[in-house]
Amino acid sequence: MEIKSSFWIYILLILCLISLVLITTFSSKITMRIIEKKETKDLQGFTKAICDDQNYCEDYEIVCEQKKVKSFTPTGMAIQNSNNWNDSRTPEQIEEMCG
Repeated sequence: MEIKSSFWIYILLILCLISLVLITTFSSKITMRIIEKKETKDLQGFTKAICDDQNYCEDYEIVCEQKKVKSFTPTGMAIQNSNNWNDSRTPEQIEEMCG
């Protein structure tokens, strides 16, 4: 009789453990899908250096939504390049924001 009851206790513990693993696995996947959908809702974020005619460049964080600038925030990073410095980007790359 004692062997039967301990057998059922082990079975019950194993079922609880399996249930716990399944619940944590599926609940995190559901949460990730919701986050992925929010993050990929046509949002694109990147940093870009904006330079003036004195070769002073400041870095900005640009967030685009549906190819329009949603936010344009300075990162606080900047550099003063030498007078003979040339930007290696094409004019299109310099001008393009959310293309």
